[in-house]
Amino acid sequence: MKIKSFLSALLSALLLCAPLSAAERVLNDRAEEKTRPPQSLEEVQDMAARDWSRSVEPPVSWLTIEDHVLTVYDMNDVKAYRAVYPQIALVDDDSAPLAKAFIEWNAEIGTGAWHSPIRTYSEEVRRDGYELPFYYSDITPISRWGRIDGQLISFFMEGSSYAGGAHPIPHVDAYTFDRKTGRQIALDEIVTSRALLIAALEAAFQTQYPAAVEQDFPRGVMEALLIQHPEEQGLSSFCWYMAADGSLVIYYPEAVLASYAAGAFTLTIPREDAPHLFTAAYPMD
Repeated sequence: MKIKSFLSALLSALLLCAPLSAAERVLNDRAEEKTRPPQSLEEVQDMAARDWSRSVEPPVSWLTIEDHVLTVYDMNDVKAYRAVYPQIALVDDDSAPLAKAFIEWNAEIGTGAWHSPIRTYSEEVRRDGYELPFYYSDITPISRWGRIDGQLISFFMEGSSYAGGAHPIPHVDAYTFDRKTGRQIALDEIVTSRALLIAALEAAFQTQYPAAVEQDFPRGVMEALLIQHPEEQGLSSFCWYMAADGSLVIYYPEAVLASYAAGAFTLTIPREDAPHLFTAAYPMD
């Protein structure tokens, strides 16, 4: 019995001294969440001073928004991960269909920030024994508001993720909600066909980015658009929202249609320029 006890104690000591595998290392991270108000419409006019990690306040009084800032610190109290995500609500209303839709949307966006793959990458790198030279981040504020009226609410989110490397990776999203029902509106409810949309985008490129057409699209804009939006994907591959005047806005981040150096492209298609493109749904009053 004494020999067994000695061997058991020796084995326990050896196990305590053995190095932990990457999966077994405990990070002891500490999470902190704060809220902050959006930037005012006046503040965002100064493009040089604008904080692109903050949302923009809505242009109507019956909508409210605040940004949630999630910061994760490691055991040495050094920042390891940061997320910024917006939360939208109707003022003094949490029972209307749109209010309930925003509650669900807020939960989805918040869960995505807390359980972001970027946060997981930060944990995996540190479990492998590496120190982060810069903290990882996943930031997507509401950067532009589009059409907001009795029929729909449309907005655009532009942000970036950083998980190592030379620079952050831009990412964008956009949402359009039916004001009465609260459901999200699909692009096929707004435009009549993919072919007409791509033709309208090519025309918009010619008038809005003539220099880029010559310099950054050696095989033509149409070929780049057809590659980016294959026919089998229908209208699902477009990042879009509706502007305040009813125009359709399509956005392409850096390195999507052309080189990273070419920059991003924002294409605006006014209704009067493409009268056959728009469906009869959600007409302008």
